[in-house]
Amino acid sequence: MKRLLLFLLAASLVWGLSAQDLGELAARLDAEIAAEETMGADPELAPAPPEVQGDTVEKLEKIAAESAEIAEEAQDQTQDQKEEKPEKRDIVGYFTNPAATEHNKALRLVEVGFDIKAGFGTGLIGVSEILKKDLVIDLDDKYDKIGKKGVGMGANLAIHPFYVNVNVPKIGMGFGLFTNVDGRFDLTLPKDLFGLIAKGNSAGDHNPHGKIPVSGAVFAEAGLSWHGTLLEDKLRISAASAYYVPLIYVPKSNLAYKLETRVDGSLYVGVVGAMDLYTVLNNPSSIGGGGDLSLTGEYALFPIIDVGSTISHIPIVPAVLTNGKKFTVTGDIINTPSLLSDGIGETKFGGEEGESIPDRMVVRPMRFDFYVLYRPFRKDVLTIKPSIGYTVLNPSEETYFNGVLEIQLHAGKFNAAMPGYIFFLYLNTGVEEGYWRHRLGFALNFRAVELDFEAGLRSQDYLKSYQASGVEIAFGMKFGW
Repeated sequence: MKRLLLFLLAASLVWGLSAQDLGELAARLDAEIAAEETMGADPELAPAPPEVQGDTVEKLEKIAAESAEIAEEAQDQTQDQKEEKPEKRDIVGYFTNPAATEHNKALRLVEVGFDIKAGFGTGLIGVSEILKKDLVIDLDDKYDKIGKKGVGMGANLAIHPFYVNVNVPKIGMGFGLFTNVDGRFDLTLPKDLFGLIAKGNSAGDHNPHGKIPVSGAVFAEAGLSWHGTLLEDKLRISAASAYYVPLIYVPKSNLAYKLETRVDGSLYVGVVGAMDLYTVLNNPSSIGGGGDLSLTGEYALFPIIDVGSTISHIPIVPAVLTNGKKFTVTGDIINTPSLLSDGIGETKFGGEEGESIPDRMVVRPMRFDFYVLYRPFRKDVLTIKPSIGYTVLNPSEETYFNGVLEIQLHAGKFNAAMPGYIFFLYLNTGVEEGYWRHRLGFALNFRAVELDFEAGLRSQDYLKSYQASGVEIAFGMKFGW
């Protein structure tokens, strides 16, 4: 731009210096045009054209050449500036441009399947500590690492013996029927018990005692499900209503433990106590079922980001438990003359049915989760799914915060006409319902048949969760087209 201004200034100066010559040239040209109009086209009558001075023509040609050269240099400089200028990133377009996803598309029109899942977890000891040539348990170290709530032990089992889903893509809806049996049992060994075993009783009481909380339940359910898409497939809603029956129900009870340190050095640790027990096995007509509702909503906030929320087991009608009994439990945990040389000795448990207990209304555990689905590559090849939630666990009367991060990978696209991928892999890690969990699962989808596998580690203690102090496994199959 500066060169162009200099060129215009120089041109104006040169033009001023030659203005007189140019004026004379213009006058002569006007005279020639006037002569032609007056005398006609006859060349003999027309006056001779005026002669142009040679130095004036040279000046004009020189000015034109310099002008062309300066204009060319200015154009090249402008082009270089455009090439050096970095290209702006389209940040808004990254979130708003269409993305290729099949997350909300049904893989099959009709699908029938089953699955089973089981697990056990504790924070006391890991497999790496057991698989040693010489097993050594440092009770002092265990006691120091145990939290104030003690050491929890839990087991769970879930069986879906049958479910069927029917999808109607033309109307964007689907329907399903499902059955399920799931149960969970929890037991907490208090820290004081390990302190007495490891350090003894400094107060001189050789018969200390305390409480061991225990709870558990097994529910059977059958229900109907529905899902549909709205707002041009941006909003997906699903609902499942279920009728459930408590097969076994043990509300939170406290068993008493007793520790005896004898003069001869022998040690005895036993439990005794009464817990409430409701079961449909003794009298199927004595327990009434209940009903609840589960809801899920998911919205495509951006083409690459979906947000969703799930609420499980919203109570509609509680189940009524009748004909419950007190159940007396007795057991020997440690009974040996010498713990260090003879181990824990003989371990045995027993129980006896007692008096009747009042009727009870029961609802199933409730859980709320909020999650985000993020596809960084604008495709389903990689999906990152963080979630947070909250659980109200019944019958242990405990509440838990949940936080999970899951990474999903898809590979082997069928074709443009068929939704879904042949291979699906996911890694899940976080804390759920009082346990640190790390799970690895994958699915092989052969269109007509799909196989699902999952294996994981879990523990109430974070470090123990990597030492296989608890494990879980799942397997399932789906059939359809």
